[in-house]
Amino acid sequence: AQSPTNMAVNVLRQSVRRVTTDGYLHKTNIPTMHFQDSLLKLAIPKLEETLKRYVSSATPLVTSEELAHTKKLVADFGKGVGVQLDRELRLKNAQKYSSYISEPWFDMYLKDRRPLPINTNPQMTFLDDPTKANQVQRATSFLVAAARYYRTVRDGHLKPEIFHTKPQRSQTTRYEKAVTFVPKKAATIVSMLFGAYPLDMSQYDRLFHSTRIPQVGKDKLQSYSESEGRHVIVQRGSDFWTVPVLRPDGTAVPADEIAGALTAILATPKNTGPALGVLTTADRDVWAKERATLVADPQNAKSLHAVDSALFALSLEDTTPHGLVEEQRFFLHGNARARWFDKSFQLIVAPNGRTAVNFEHAWGDGVAVLRFFNETHTDACAQPQASPRTPAAAPELLKWNLAPSTVAAIATATAQFEAQAKAVHALILQTDMVDTNVLRQLQVGADGFLQMSFQLAHHRLTGKNGSTYESASTAGFKHGRTETIRSATPLSDAMCKAYASNAAAGERAAATKAAIENHAKLSKEALFGKGWDRHLFALRVLAEQQGNVHALYKDPTYKTLSNIILSTSTLSSPALDGGGFGPVGPDCIGIGYGIRDYGGRFTLMSQRSDLGDFMECLHSSLRDMRSTLEQAGKAH
Repeated sequence: AQSPTNMAVNVLRQSVRRVTTDGYLHKTNIPTMHFQDSLLKLAIPKLEETLKRYVSSATPLVTSEELAHTKKLVADFGKGVGVQLDRELRLKNAQKYSSYISEPWFDMYLKDRRPLPINTNPQMTFLDDPTKANQVQRATSFLVAAARYYRTVRDGHLKPEIFHTKPQRSQTTRYEKAVTFVPKKAATIVSMLFGAYPLDMSQYDRLFHSTRIPQVGKDKLQSYSESEGRHVIVQRGSDFWTVPVLRPDGTAVPADEIAGALTAILATPKNTGPALGVLTTADRDVWAKERATLVADPQNAKSLHAVDSALFALSLEDTTPHGLVEEQRFFLHGNARARWFDKSFQLIVAPNGRTAVNFEHAWGDGVAVLRFFNETHTDACAQPQASPRTPAAAPELLKWNLAPSTVAAIATATAQFEAQAKAVHALILQTDMVDTNVLRQLQVGADGFLQMSFQLAHHRLTGKNGSTYESASTAGFKHGRTETIRSATPLSDAMCKAYASNAAAGERAAATKAAIENHAKLSKEALFGKGWDRHLFALRVLAEQQGNVHALYKDPTYKTLSNIILSTSTLSSPALDGGGFGPVGPDCIGIGYGIRDYGGRFTLMSQRSDLGDFMECLHSSLRDMRSTLEQAGKAH
């Protein structure tokens, strides 16, 4: 088994300088966006299948009387207005080469008026680089790697995102020749014949030079050209600096010059005045009005344009978090002074070199961010330490004219943000109770096992099931976003009751395996868009536009399902040391989780006062589920 420290060292050993002589991470034989015009469209599920799945998800969450009422509403919807709405949705979908959920999903995020930190933006923490354990060296290595990554994407040299199910066939010269020889419209179909499934890369267009602009009622996503932003925004204290990472000819600024710029910024006395970045933590309508006041001043408008058009933002923090829980809070929100939560993503670097990515969620679901995360970490670790020297273009300090009303708004936003952050509890369970090797020996799916442990933990805590959200990517389709895996099922309910009643070990094991296998089935279906959440959501949007919302959407059962109690998400990456996100509501427990060959980590966040009790129940559930399956294995 490997510890996180050993993993960091091993990643370094595996990091080979694979940068091309002209400064790209690599050069692909298949153009980056080669498959974009041939990706399959996400099919809209059959209405009757969607409604059947909806009833199944409702069954373990409501009373028999509520379920009977819901079934009547479902039947009426499925024979009447639902059929009409579904027909309209399909007609609308047939008129464009996109996903039926893409537009309403963007709108859902952009219309959300809640503050971005904790509610929306997640964070992902990088594994350490032991050769760069200070702020300047670590930040420099990531800025250099990010500039290389940007240039590799920009010039079409990044390898396309492809899920290889038969790498012995698809990771070959024959495959590359086949998919590039045929007309582009046929590229995806030909790729699939080799067992290789191209993924949508449309979100890459908003990874760099992009930001979320607050507007009253609904925000907008704004992108900029390279000519407007060859720089990154560096925040330290209340100050904003522009640091060029690209030259006018599009090549990258040398690492030594970037290190020199960062060194100069850190040598400048820190500004402790009003921190404009805190306004990005405010209610979106409040921030929209304050931003309108800001841009009325030409100097402020110029500075805001520099922030908005930057490749991305870098936060050079002045405090070092200690311990996993403090680190989670630090990278998820910190004190918000040196943050700009509207940017597509921010790199956050602590004085000890610990680094994370915090990203805005409206523009994408983490697919593009995870690829960036992996590629830049590998490249950053492979770089030698930079020797700071005076840059050809010095960092520029942005100037602001803050009116008294803006200063007052910053003070108000600071107080509200601090209260919001204080209301959320955070705990981390790190355990060797289960690891990938143990689950492999038990012959159960890792994700299904962990998801069922969440169900059992919640049942032990409350005596009932909770509406559960797990994200499944539909990136295998044009403009794919996500579908929901509903982990609370009749089979998970049966499993929880088997443990609660202290049923015989064989009965508990059978119920556990059945629930895990069912979860694997639901997960596979969700990857192909065969859930019920997105379909019913799109139909509801249509109904609201027409002013005729069916009683199904006003039913207490629909509200129960929509009130997410367990919001869960996992990412697998050799560069990932941890990460997490906030709860989506006052009753919710956010669970960011991952499992390695040395154990599992569960990052828990909630406003609930019983979070500690949930963590204890989770630990006992992991223990008892493992013990039950081990006993069953010995019995056979």
